[in-house]
Amino acid sequence: MIRTLTLVSLLLTSLPLRAQDGAAAPLTAEDMARRLGETTWGMEELLAGKVEEVTVTLRVEELDGDGHVKHIQERVDRFRLKDGQQRREVLQATKDGEDATDALRKDLEERQRRGEGRAEFNSVNLPFAVASLSQHRFWLAGPDSKDPQRLRLRFEPRETKAPSIHKGEALVDASTGQLVRLTYSPSVLPDRAYRVDVRMDFRAQPGMGQVLDTLRVDAEGGFLFYKKRMRITARYSHLVPASSAPSASAMLPATP
Repeated sequence: MIRTLTLVSLLLTSLPLRAQDGAAAPLTAEDMARRLGETTWGMEELLAGKVEEVTVTLRVEELDGDGHVKHIQERVDRFRLKDGQQRREVLQATKDGEDATDALRKDLEERQRRGEGRAEFNSVNLPFAVASLSQHRFWLAGPDSKDPQRLRLRFEPRETKAPSIHKGEALVDASTGQLVRLTYSPSVLPDRAYRVDVRMDFRAQPGMGQVLDTLRVDAEGGFLFYKKRMRITARYSHLVPASSAPSASAMLPATP
C-alpha cells in the first residue's frame, strides 16, 4: 500500500554575469539552480517555522484501481509561529462530505502530544534547496514547446538516489526570471508505490519572492491484486512573512 505522502525553488535570470575581461558570460545551469534555491519558498520553507502564519487547504482523494473516487477528505489547517515554535490547528475538516473537524482536532492534539505533529518534507522538497543542490545535476533544455517565453531547466540525481532526490523539470518565465512550475518524480518511491508524480505551482509574494501556491501529488501503488491511487492537492494562502524573513532582493548576490 502506498505510504501516505506527508503534506502537510526557482529564479532564472536572463541577465548575464560579467567575466573578468568585461565580456558578458551567461549563467550556467548550476548557477541558475543555485540562485533559484536562494529566492524561492517551497513547502519546507513555509511550514518549518520560517513564516509567522500560513493556511493550507488540503484535498485527498482515494481512488480504486479503475480510477473511480472512493473517498474524499478535505481539511483546512493553519500553521502559526508562537514563542519560536510552530503550532498547527485544524480549522475545518470533512470526510466523504461529513463533518470531521472535532475528530481530526483530537487526532492532531494527540499526535502533537506525542511529538508527531511536525510537518515532514521527504519527497516534496525542492531540488534547489541548499541541502539538495549538490545531489542533483542540472541542464538547460531550451524553451517550452507550448510557450516559448518559458524556459526549461531539467534535473536528475547526480549519483545517489533517495526519496528526496528527484528527476524532473522547472519551468521559468524568461521575461521576469520567476519560477512558474516544478514537476518531478522521486528517484526512490515510497513502499509499494510504483508511480509518484509531483507538481508545484508558484506565485509572487511581495517582499519574499516566489512562494509555493499549489502542490499536487498523484500516486499509485498496491500489492498483488490490490491497487490504489491517491490524488492530493494542497493550496497555500494567507501567508504572513516572519519579521526576520529575508526578501528576494536581499537574498540575491550583488552584481558589479
